[in-house]
Amino acid sequence: MAPHIRRRHYPITLALQLIRAMIQKLHSPHPIQERLDSSSPPFATPRILVIAEFAPGSAGGSWVIIKQLLRGLDWNQIHCWSFYTDESPKPYNFGGRHHSANIPSKLSPKLRWKELKGMILENIAVPYAARDLQAYIREVQPDFIFFLAHCWGIPVVNRVMPHVKAHWHLEIHDMPDTASWVKSMGRRRIDRFMRYTEELYLQADSRAVIGPEMAEDMRQRTGITCANVFRCAVEPEILARLAEPASPPRDEIIRIGYAGTILAEATFARLIVALKKVGSRLNRKIELHLYSWHSYKDRAWFDPDVVIEHGPKTEAEVYEEYQKMTWGLSIMKLDDDDPRYNRLSFPCKFTAALAAGIPLICIGNRHSSLMEMAKDYRLGLVLTEEDEPHFEDRMCEVLPDFSKFDLYRSEILRCARKEFNAGRNREELHEMMGTVAKRP
Repeated sequence: MAPHIRRRHYPITLALQLIRAMIQKLHSPHPIQERLDSSSPPFATPRILVIAEFAPGSAGGSWVIIKQLLRGLDWNQIHCWSFYTDESPKPYNFGGRHHSANIPSKLSPKLRWKELKGMILENIAVPYAARDLQAYIREVQPDFIFFLAHCWGIPVVNRVMPHVKAHWHLEIHDMPDTASWVKSMGRRRIDRFMRYTEELYLQADSRAVIGPEMAEDMRQRTGITCANVFRCAVEPEILARLAEPASPPRDEIIRIGYAGTILAEATFARLIVALKKVGSRLNRKIELHLYSWHSYKDRAWFDPDVVIEHGPKTEAEVYEEYQKMTWGLSIMKLDDDDPRYNRLSFPCKFTAALAAGIPLICIGNRHSSLMEMAKDYRLGLVLTEEDEPHFEDRMCEVLPDFSKFDLYRSEILRCARKEFNAGRNREELHEMMGTVAKRP
């Protein structure tokens, strides 16, 4: 078929995919491979339903946080509902059973056909998914509903929450009104999603956010104070290892680790240029190791002499890989063209390096949440837009200097205990669950 014919029929194809999804629903729950074993809470696990836009094991830090929070609970009591079809290569990193509304992820409104896709999703897929979710809730009869509020899950749950009696726990890791989502979905639709988010925040029985900046933003919007900050965190057994002295680098190669999606590509490109110059000035080999579901070999900034791709890894595999690294990398945009993202989100990549006990290179705008965290702890090298003319000089000074690694290690432990304590996060969530659980 000619290309122009395919483009003409593409909207019809989208509609047919949605209709097919409605007919071929995924009714059969399947067990997830990895059990959530850890110390158990002091009560019988209530029946839990996790609601998310994407299926368990999908790329991104949010499922890492959910897995950490639910660790130690009886996985037979955990169920999951997702908006989009499960397209992950294998259903790992979650315990329980999974049901999907089976909405094709191709309908996600990117730049192509975004207006049409948005209309189909909001006017057809969302009402359908809401009915599907209500039916699954009637089947599962959960005591505790854990909702990860992200994108198309928000209007679905906004329709369902008022009609379901259970303890609703709301998690917000990213705000809907970041610049990328406004560009993809349009300002009017995003304004509706923000209004839904505020309504859900008010109606929820408990809530948690990704950082204090987001908590303050939602307090100003709703009048509700939120004391619970749940990020990607460091497990107790790893915290114990961080008390040990830092290990010296195994050789002269400076290895930098980065796990996850690259969201700030312009900043990343600037970093690659700097690393090439620094390696030449120091006469040292510098390697940047990427662990991601995405490949970046087609990017203009990709240099195989510096960047090494390893593909996706589990959290345990990333932890082992990071033991080989000299530095970890956490990066956000240097510019401030998306202030809602810069100030209210927080990169999960930060915790990967923190848990490994290696010093961090933190790069971002001086007003970002990352820089707010970095300025309170001496974790390594901190670079903002004000340092950009001197990136290479700062890197030449700091990257090869291993004399401060024990200081960095002690600050890493202090930061992890205070800000990224997985055990404390679970205790706070268990306290919420304890209000609905049947105690022995």
